Amino acid sequence: MTTSPPARMPRAQRRAQLLELATRVFTRKGFQATSMDDIAAAAGVTKPVLYQHFTSKEELYLEVLDIIAEAMIEEVRQIGEHGGTTAERVRHGLHRFYEFVALENSLRLFTGHEVISEAVQERVATVLDRMALELAGVLTASREIGVEESRVLGRGIIAMTQTAAQLLHAAEDQAAREIILDTMTTAVVHGVTGFAPLSSPRIAGVVLGADAPSDPASGT
Repeated sequence: MTTSPPARMPRAQRRAQLLELATRVFTRKGFQATSMDDIAAAAGVTKPVLYQHFTSKEELYLEVLDIIAEAMIEEVRQIGEHGGTTAERVRHGLHRFYEFVALENSLRLFTGHEVISEAVQERVATVLDRMALELAGVLTASREIGVEESRVLGRGIIAMTQTAAQLLHAAEDQAAREIILDTMTTAVVHGVTGFAPLSSPRIAGVVLGADAPSDPASGT
């Protein structure tokens, strides 16, 4: 008695599977350290099969960036649906982002130092600008802020969020994570002015702030 060969996976389903596995491999190893052989092996297919769907590693990488970008942007939008005060949304967002990227830090694909190609760099810049505008819009919903200001603010918050995720991952316990979340939330929401001032803050012998005593010699 003969057995029928296993059913061939439909092309669209195979392509989706390859993209999912490529996303995992690229996220774990980065672009340069990943080969098409690695991705083919992870998918259990031959390299010629992989090339039937993607003409190059760079083309595959660009599609992976788009997939990760859409997932992260959706996460940002959901932060806005959380409700509460700005501080509560920021704190929730920092923690949710940490949960989302965890050890497999997807964002490093967008902020790493790998030099790949002009096309990839342009795609990365476009994605980061989209994320920055979304994030700034969510966190400053009650503020008047222009598009360019939002882009700058959002990019800065993205960098702080990535740092927070790394610190949370390295924290010894929940108490340490609470301190990290509180500190980063204060920094994002209020900036340095959100922290209580010293009675006489000084840097290099110079008194800072509006409450600094006047200088008799200058008449101020």
